Amino acid sequence: MKKLNVGVVGCGYWGPNLIRNFRALGDCKLKMICDLEEKRLAHLKNLYPEIETTTDYKHMLNGAGLDAIVIATAVRTHHPLAKAALLAGKHVFVEKPLAASVAESQEMNAIAQEKGLALMVGHTFLYSAPVRKIKEIVDRGDIGEIRYINARRLNLGLYQKDINVTWDLAPHDISIVQYILDDLPLTVNCQGTAHVTEGIEDVTTLCLNFKKDGPPSFKAVGLTRAKFAK
Repeated sequence: MKKLNVGVVGCGYWGPNLIRNFRALGDCKLKMICDLEEKRLAHLKNLYPEIETTTDYKHMLNGAGLDAIVIATAVRTHHPLAKAALLAGKHVFVEKPLAASVAESQEMNAIAQEKGLALMVGHTFLYSAPVRKIKEIVDRGDIGEIRYINARRLNLGLYQKDINVTWDLAPHDISIVQYILDDLPLTVNCQGTAHVTEGIEDVTTLCLNFKKDGPPSFKAVGLTRAKFAK
């Protein structure tokens, strides 16, 4: 079986984790990494000397012989970078959130479907043993009907400058809840406040209501998002 040639763009906060993991996959060959910071590339080249490096994203798309692009850059760049990769015929893996708006996400999905390419979001926890075990327990009916799920994330990671904390962290819990319930929310209520950067909420509370087919039995999901300076 031919190995998939993969390139990673974005070698800052989360990119090195993706580089390490894709490099370890037997059916992939991590061929190239890309970043605007040459010091970051030099550091990673020292760790993984067999990997090619570049500061030119266009080269990744047109001259590197890659089958798939992994994007771990600032959220505002997800859409243009992913769109360019899809149009170049590359499968694309994007760190969450997929894009900065629903419209951008829909456009990317439409291009992927039209070209028969995989477009995937990095929902890490859907592949974790604990979440899959919870899904198994719920599906067996061991704990009865789910009426309420609560999740909190406090003091995690960096302050984002271009997206609020719901866009930044809530995709994890929303994807987990949707996976466990095998359902989509009917209503969404989200409120938040900005304490550090004006207009970028760093504390939010999100409530999702779900309803399965049949009798009106709603499931409420409370999600609290907060980041505090370390």
